[in-house]
Amino acid sequence: MCFYRRADHGTSPAGYHLRLEGAEIGVGTSMKYLGLTLDSHWTFSDHFEHLAPPAEATANALGRLLPRPGGLDVGVRRLYADVVRSKLLYGAPIWAEDLMTIRRKLLVIRRLHRAVAIRVVRGFRTISAAAVAVLAGFPPSELQALRCRKIYHHTRGVSGGVGPAGADVRVRAQRALLDRWRTSLDTRAGAPGIRVLGTVLPNWDVWLDGGGLPLTYRVTRRCSPDTAASITRSMNDVVLEQTAI
Repeated sequence: MCFYRRADHGTSPAGYHLRLEGAEIGVGTSMKYLGLTLDSHWTFSDHFEHLAPPAEATANALGRLLPRPGGLDVGVRRLYADVVRSKLLYGAPIWAEDLMTIRRKLLVIRRLHRAVAIRVVRGFRTISAAAVAVLAGFPPSELQALRCRKIYHHTRGVSGGVGPAGADVRVRAQRALLDRWRTSLDTRAGAPGIRVLGTVLPNWDVWLDGGGLPLTYRVTRRCSPDTAASITRSMNDVVLEQTAI
């Protein structure tokens, strides 16, 4: 249903509703359909506003379950993190490109992504977003959304994603994601997280093939800015161990 009241810029009148077989149906500026909140302009702004609270609640629950010192190992932490990421990326093929155009929506996604990555690596809120994402081996959520979009459009046109063609596009999409992530990292002198990035980037493929660090609370502390003198030694030791496996 469309409204053409010039004074209201096409929005529905306040308190407007429809009556269908005795039932009242409210008329608003958005509606929920198959888990996505659709607005009248297809910007998905309402979707992210409704998405943030439950995803943040899940991330907070994750924080209570996963204390920094002790607690569950990194494999279990990644499993819990995937629950939050699956919520963030639901419907990504539909809204991925729109997400990249509006900074406010990007900030919502990035804040939640950073909170989850911090819990995975047992870090503190003072660690930079770039450093914690690299330590956890978690590419930015907006790039993961674009990867999902690329795979979706391919599988819609090629055998439903079954067979070599479908498998190949997933490999190429993942490679493009990692290359774009690496290019986006700020490696200028003095940039946030530069000590972590400067150590990881020369060993980028080995690092990501190993899924980031098998981090403990003490290893993450050694990688933090206030103990930067030992970062190269501790991280290179882990990379060398992964190379030898």
